[in-house]
Amino acid sequence: MRLLKIGRDAQCDIVINSPNVSSLHAEITLMNSGDITIEDKNSRNGTYVMNQRIASGKPVNIRRGDMVKFADVELQWSQVPMPEDNSAYRAIYGIGSNFNNDIQISGNTVSRYHATLKEGKDGKMYIIDHSKNGTTVDGMKIPSNTPIRIKRKSVIVCGGVPVDLSRYFKTSPIKPILAVAASVLLLVGIGLGVWKLIDGRGNKTYIFSDEQLYNRFNNSVVMLTGIFHYEVSIGDVDVDKWNKMLFAKGRQYRLNLSSLFIPKKLLWANGPLDVSTYSTRQLIDAFDKKGTYGGTGFFISEDGKLLTNLHVVKPWMFDENVEIVKSMQNYYAEKVAQAVELINAKEGISSLSAYVSKVKVDGVLDYIALVPEGEVFDADNITKCRVLSAGEDTDIDIALIQTISKRLPTPKSTYVNVKDSMDVSDEALTIGRHMYTLGFPMLTGLQDSRSDGIHLLARGGSITQILNEYSFGFDAAAFGGASGSPVFNDKGMLIGILNAGATRSQGFNYGIKAKYVKNLLESPYKK
Repeated sequence: MRLLKIGRDAQCDIVINSPNVSSLHAEITLMNSGDITIEDKNSRNGTYVMNQRIASGKPVNIRRGDMVKFADVELQWSQVPMPEDNSAYRAIYGIGSNFNNDIQISGNTVSRYHATLKEGKDGKMYIIDHSKNGTTVDGMKIPSNTPIRIKRKSVIVCGGVPVDLSRYFKTSPIKPILAVAASVLLLVGIGLGVWKLIDGRGNKTYIFSDEQLYNRFNNSVVMLTGIFHYEVSIGDVDVDKWNKMLFAKGRQYRLNLSSLFIPKKLLWANGPLDVSTYSTRQLIDAFDKKGTYGGTGFFISEDGKLLTNLHVVKPWMFDENVEIVKSMQNYYAEKVAQAVELINAKEGISSLSAYVSKVKVDGVLDYIALVPEGEVFDADNITKCRVLSAGEDTDIDIALIQTISKRLPTPKSTYVNVKDSMDVSDEALTIGRHMYTLGFPMLTGLQDSRSDGIHLLARGGSITQILNEYSFGFDAAAFGGASGSPVFNDKGMLIGILNAGATRSQGFNYGIKAKYVKNLLESPYKK
C-alpha cells in the first residue's frame, strides 16, 4: 500500500499551488490489490469525484481516469504512480500503523503505510520502504520505493520500531501442505457451524476476528483532551480580600505578601500562572495546544454519553498529581501560619490561627473535549463535553461524561450498546481468554494531528491475571493516552475499561472490570 498526500504544503506528495487548496487537502491510498481510495482531509473548499463533493474523513473508492478535483483544481493522473506489476510475487503484506495493514505496528514515527513485504515466487523475500522516517535493514537505511532483499535473520526497523518478519519465511514444503489441510478443515468447520457457540443459557453467540471488532467499534471510540487547574481555598475566607488585607499590612509587618495566595493556579514550565480570569480559549492558548493531557473515551448512547477513566476527568487525584496537591497544601499552610503568627503578635487576634488547618488545594476541570478518529485537533474543531458522574474512589477508575450538544459528533459516529453488549460475569475474565482494545495512545502533544488527524491504535491479546476485586490484567500493548479505552472479548462484549499499564515494560496492562461500569450506570454518583 502507498499513501499520497495532496495539498498546498510543500511536504505533500502532490503539491498544488492554489489559494483555494488547503495545506493538506486530501489523501489517495493505493492498495496492493490495485484498488484506489480518496479521502478529503477536512479541506476548506472540498474534494469532488465526478463533480460530486465527497464527505470529509470518509474514504471513497475511485478508478484511474475518474475526474477528481481539489477545490477547483483537477487531479492530473500522470502524477499518480501506476499500479506495480506484482506478477513476480506470490504474496504481498502491508506494514504500518493503519489497521488495513497485514502487519500492524505502532509508534509516533511509524507511517500509516510504512513499507511493503513481498514474497517472490522463488520464495525470496523483499521489503520496499515508502515512509517518512525510513526503514533500515541490518542497520543500513534502504532507499525509498526500491525492493531490497531480506533474509530470515535480517534485522528490520521501521521508523525506529523493530519488526519481526521471520514467520513470513517458508522453512519447508510441509508447511504449505499443512496450511491447505487447515484451510480445508476450516471450510468444513464453517460449513458445520463451528463458529457458532452455545452459551450457558442456550443462546447462539459468535466469535469475531480482530478486524471485525475494529470495524464494529472504531467509530465509537474518540480521543479526549482536557485542561485542569489547582484551586486554593482557606475555609470561608474570601481569598481575594485577604490578599488585599495582607498586602496593605505587608509593609507594616515587613512582609512581602502580595502574591501569597493564587486562587486559581496553573502549573507550567515557567512557573505558576494565575488563571482566575482565563477563558477556555486563553487556557488552550496558554498551553499552545501541546500541554493538554489526553485520554480515550467511547460512546454508549445516541445522546452523546461516553465512558472513560476517573483519572481522565479528575487527574489531580492520581499519580504524581497527588504529591503536587500535598506539596501545595503544605506550602500554603506554612505561609498562612507565618502570616497569622505575625498578625497575632501585632494585633492580638488569635482567631486567625484556626485558618491554618483550613487551607485546602483542589483540582478543578476547566475543559474536556473529544476529537473523533481521523479528525484534526483544533480549538474550533472539537466537541466539548461535561462530566455527568465521577466518584472519589480511585480504585473504581471510571467516569461518565456527555457532549454538551447531547449528540454524537459526526454522522459516522456509533456507540457501544452496553445494555446488550456488556458481560459482567467472572467467566468473561477467564485467564487466557482473547481480548481486544482500541484507543489513542502516545498523543501527549497534539502538534502532529494538526495536519494528519488523529488515528486509533488497536491491539489484541490475552487476559493474563485477575489483579484484585476491581482490576484484571492483559498483555495487549498499551501506552499513555489509551486510558479509557474499551476492552472487548472475542464475542464483541465489553468486559472492562483500560486504566493502567507499565510504561517501560509492555505486556503488563490493566482494566477496570465491566461490573463497575454497570454499577455506575445504574447508580450514578451525585455531584
